[in-house]
Amino acid sequence: MLPCDAIPALLRGQRAMVAGDSHQLPPTTFFDSSGGDDYFDEEDESMADYESILDVMDARLSRRPLAWHYRSQDERLIAYSNQEIYHGSLTTFPGANSDKCLRWVLVPHRTGVATKKGSHSDEVLQVVDLMIDHARARPEETLGVIAMGINHANRIEEVLRQRLGEESDPDLEDFFNEANEERAFVKNLERVQGDERDAIILSIGYGKNADGKMLYNFGPLNREGGERRLNVAITRARKRMTLVSSFDYADMDPEKTGSTGAKMLRGFLKFAQSGGTELDGADAAEPLNPFEIDIRDKLAAAGLAVVPQYGCSGYRIDFAVRHPTKSGQFALAVEADGASYHSSHTDRDRDRLRQEHLELLGWRFCRIWSTDWYNDHRREVDRVLAAYEKAVSEIDSGWVTPPNAAADRTDLSEVPDLGTPAETSEAPPRRGTRPWIRRYASSIDEYSQAELVALGMWIESDLLLRTDAQLFEEIFDELPFNRRGAKIKAAIDEAIAAMKQNG
Repeated sequence: MLPCDAIPALLRGQRAMVAGDSHQLPPTTFFDSSGGDDYFDEEDESMADYESILDVMDARLSRRPLAWHYRSQDERLIAYSNQEIYHGSLTTFPGANSDKCLRWVLVPHRTGVATKKGSHSDEVLQVVDLMIDHARARPEETLGVIAMGINHANRIEEVLRQRLGEESDPDLEDFFNEANEERAFVKNLERVQGDERDAIILSIGYGKNADGKMLYNFGPLNREGGERRLNVAITRARKRMTLVSSFDYADMDPEKTGSTGAKMLRGFLKFAQSGGTELDGADAAEPLNPFEIDIRDKLAAAGLAVVPQYGCSGYRIDFAVRHPTKSGQFALAVEADGASYHSSHTDRDRDRLRQEHLELLGWRFCRIWSTDWYNDHRREVDRVLAAYEKAVSEIDSGWVTPPNAAADRTDLSEVPDLGTPAETSEAPPRRGTRPWIRRYASSIDEYSQAELVALGMWIESDLLLRTDAQLFEEIFDELPFNRRGAKIKAAIDEAIAAMKQNG
């Protein structure tokens, strides 16, 4: 937002809170061309970024960083950005399935085929093939395509329209229907900020000339602030990302990649080519202390395939236990109250929030308290084995962690209220399966009373006592609205009244 656009709002308030990320895109002159996008020259050096209200206010207001990252269901989707842009300050979490969430697709260079105006023809065809394959193999996952340049994005969109006309497949037409809540999109770097999708295809477009000589023209990435544009592009995916290029990182001479954006692109290419396993400069895991070594050795002796300190950010799972037959799948996260546990600043973080988020990412969870371990480690090993067998059984049967894993947590008896490991409390009853209601809506009118009643009954299925006001708040929290308008309040109140009437 430009300062001139923000000032009228700031003048109307007694206090101000400015939210934003200075490492992502500022306001830009990119679309200030009188001729429109078709006449815009991406290489025009006059294309400049404006100072934003965030830049102006950053020097005047105190900062309150939000360091926990929630979008990515596997931290490899954010790991490179976390290291290069945020200097490891983000708290991220590994996914339970280590199968390829990040992959690289190389479009081999053909002699005589040159990259023209930031778009490689073979790469365009490859991206459209990947889009069609995704729509058929994973229609339940939303999709977005990000191109480095606007010309490349336009060509991908044009070829996609041609393919859809040739295929004449109702399922494909339904997937790419622009009326969908989270429709599939093809956008260039400048247009994608604020968007996110389950799967992202990032297509570079730029590449080599007809003779196979590397061109170092990366459009907006070559300019000052290009690294911020790339940071936006590589952080849009929730579940998986595919990077498509007509060259690999070794084709880029570090001496010729003068801009920060181009250097970051080379590093991300290398990271993607490794499948997210090789992150240059990443902090090494802390060495295990004697308590953790003892746990690792005894769990391994019991037949479990244990990976200690699993993860690549400041937070790592103490012990991740692999599934016995599914390659790349972890069955159980085991945490102890060792150094990682005590490094958290609050009880809320270490005892509740971390576990809740891991469960949302598909992990099954078990905790070991040091005093219990020292008193009777055999009993604790048996308990971990039981949790492991249950987790494997659930995974093999196709049972999926419910969307509201926080409410369904079954390991609460092992989290003491006063910090004494020997104490336990009865775990709350589990809720059933959350009723399906649409995730996105623009009005409360899009939900029937029956849907709101079903949602309220599901919330109360844990048998905890609530006032009407508390029930109202929990129903509202499950809906995609930010404000409690009169219509929303009336609809929820009517649903609560109907619940009481029906007993």
